[in-house]
Amino acid sequence: MERRIAGIIYILITFALVNEMSINVQAKDNNKRKPKEKSGGFQKNICDVSDRDSKVHCYCENTREPRNATKAECWVFNGGIPRDDLIWQSFASQPTLQTLSFNVRVDGALSYVPTKALHFLKNLKSINIRYGNIIDVTPYAFANLTNLTDVTLSQNQIENLHQYAFAHLPNITVINLEDNMILEIGTEAFYELPKLHKLVFTKNNISSIRDGAFLHTFNLLELDLNKNNIIHLRRRTFDGLANLRKLDLRRNRIYNLTEYTFAELWNLQELLLGKNDLKYISERAFDGLSQLRKLSLDDNKLSALPTSLFEGVRGLSSLDLRSNELHALTFDNIKPILDNLKPQNSNLLLEENNFVCDCRLKWMHALRNETKSQNTKTSLDGVTCKMDPPIVSSAYNKMPDVIENKIDYNQDILHAGITIETLNEKMNITEKKTIPEELKDPNLAKKPVKRVVLKIPPENLPCPRDTKTTTESPPFIVDPVIPIQNEMKIFRFHEPNTAYRLSYKCTIVLWSGCFAFFFT
Repeated sequence: MERRIAGIIYILITFALVNEMSINVQAKDNNKRKPKEKSGGFQKNICDVSDRDSKVHCYCENTREPRNATKAECWVFNGGIPRDDLIWQSFASQPTLQTLSFNVRVDGALSYVPTKALHFLKNLKSINIRYGNIIDVTPYAFANLTNLTDVTLSQNQIENLHQYAFAHLPNITVINLEDNMILEIGTEAFYELPKLHKLVFTKNNISSIRDGAFLHTFNLLELDLNKNNIIHLRRRTFDGLANLRKLDLRRNRIYNLTEYTFAELWNLQELLLGKNDLKYISERAFDGLSQLRKLSLDDNKLSALPTSLFEGVRGLSSLDLRSNELHALTFDNIKPILDNLKPQNSNLLLEENNFVCDCRLKWMHALRNETKSQNTKTSLDGVTCKMDPPIVSSAYNKMPDVIENKIDYNQDILHAGITIETLNEKMNITEKKTIPEELKDPNLAKKPVKRVVLKIPPENLPCPRDTKTTTESPPFIVDPVIPIQNEMKIFRFHEPNTAYRLSYKCTIVLWSGCFAFFFT
């Protein structure tokens, strides 16, 4: 009996001990779970999120195991994610990620760079965020990512790059901000980026670039500003870019280039200025570009070029002047780079201009025969000129040579009160067959005959009457085209006679296809 009682007591004591041990183990497990919950859910593997209500879903290549993934592509489905949302801390489960991309599927779902997530990814080399609405890139958005080499933030509606938006990234080589709404490039938005080689701003709304904006990107090789709203370029706009090789400024609204605009770009090899509103270029605009090899000025509004424009770019071997309003391109214009246009890999493109058929185009015949470049030959074969210029100027005042003593009409018409009729009386001319039909008919005068330059024998190309050098004062009657050489100076008419000191104005009246001038 005593043994039975002792056995029961032993069993009860044993049961009590086991129960106590179970309670202690459970308490320890609860204590272990509490820190994880407080720390934001590190137990979640960002590569293995199965909850349909989760705001971010990521697919990781090769593995889903914690701490093993190197590449992840994430989709953001739900909007309104706070900057300190617990989902960002879940990226701590994959600290070995090297490539990360975010595709935003809901408008307004991601309005900031997820710096909280990037903080855990010390090995990250490439990040790509698309289709967000990241209005502002805030200071140090990519801080501590010392291994980062490539950032792409295209199509995110970005408007503002704050100071130090991209800062202290010692290995970054490419920053792509294409197709956003950036308004201005301010100072120190790009700070301490010693290996940055390419910076892309294509398709933004940039109208202003602060002086010194690129001072901390001194190793930049390519700057793409294509498709923006840039109007003015100042002398200090490109300070700090001494190593730049390519500058793309196509499809902006630039209307003039002042002297030394690109003087800081000592190593620039390619300058693209096509599809702007260029009308005026200073003859020293390209000074300092001794390494320039390619220059595009196509699709602008240039009517003439300064004679010495290419003196500072004697290494130029590719020049695109298509689709401008050039009425002449002289041998003096092209002489500094003429030899560079003869090798096989050179280019000179001149189609779709308003060239006038005269002896200033003779050099095209010689270049066509001497160049080995098929592109240049094809372009020269397509260059056309107009036999009768649409604007009568002092250089082309060639009235029909029906007057026996060949007195120049213009010199007599210049005197006040003289018209075609009074001039005829003065010359004792009674016949009225001296004015060709095409001059009588305004419609014919508006449609000058186009000829292919190379189909006109060089000896048949007439020379303009005005043979004065560029150092002489302009004649009294000048082309009604705004001068571009020394465009920053005030254009003044030269008085034909010092006896006339009174102010005057010239009224041009088109009558029967001829010009008469009246002075009041």
